[in-house]
Amino acid sequence: MRRLRMLPYAAAAVVSSFWADRVARTRRDLREDSARGSNVVETIIIVAGFAGLAFTIYLAVSGKVQNWINKIPG
Repeated sequence: MRRLRMLPYAAAAVVSSFWADRVARTRRDLREDSARGSNVVETIIIVAGFAGLAFTIYLAVSGKVQNWINKIPG
């Protein structure tokens, strides 16, 4: 009967040690891959730069095209 009383405590200890180990492994993995997020930021900056460049080229070309269209008689 005494063993049955200890069973919930043993189960709680096993679950607690499992989650403590899981948290420790996750923290270790995040520390090892800390540069993982910088690639995302660099990609966003590059895409935003190209978008700005494309918009500038669009404005320059659309102004030229509008001038050419306005020069067409009739």
